[in-house]
Parts: sequence; C-alpha cells; structure tokens
Amino acid sequence: MADTKDGRNKQADDADTRQRKRELEEELERSDETEPSLEDEADQADSADGDSEKTNEADGDSEKTNEADG
Repeated sequence: MADTKDGRNKQADDADTRQRKRELEEELERSDETEPSLEDEADQADSADGDSEKTNEADGDSEKTNEADG
C-alpha cells in the first residue's frame, strides 16, 4: 500500500478515535467510584509538601559542602 497524505491523515484520525474511545470507556468504568473527601485531599497535599522540604534540606546540605570545599 502506498504511503499517501490521505492515508497518513486517516491513520491519525483512527488513532484519535481509538484514544477517545478508550478514555470514554475508562470514564464509564470509574463512574461508580466516589470522589475523595476534602480531608483526604488535604492529607495528600500535606504529605507532598513534606517531601519537598526533604529535598530542600538536601539542597541546603550540598550548598554547605560546596562552601566548605571553596
């Protein structure tokens, strides 16, 4: 089969259609799930903030090491 612009466009359209169909099926499967409560979301946000503080501490330590080297 020859590679033509129309063929490439059809392939891209078919891929988009398949993706939309998959996303719709996933939404329908999850439609009976409940939304997380606001408290759960706040707890997750707090734990995410704690992770970033550890990263900042590590960055601070590396700066101190650089100062000692310099």
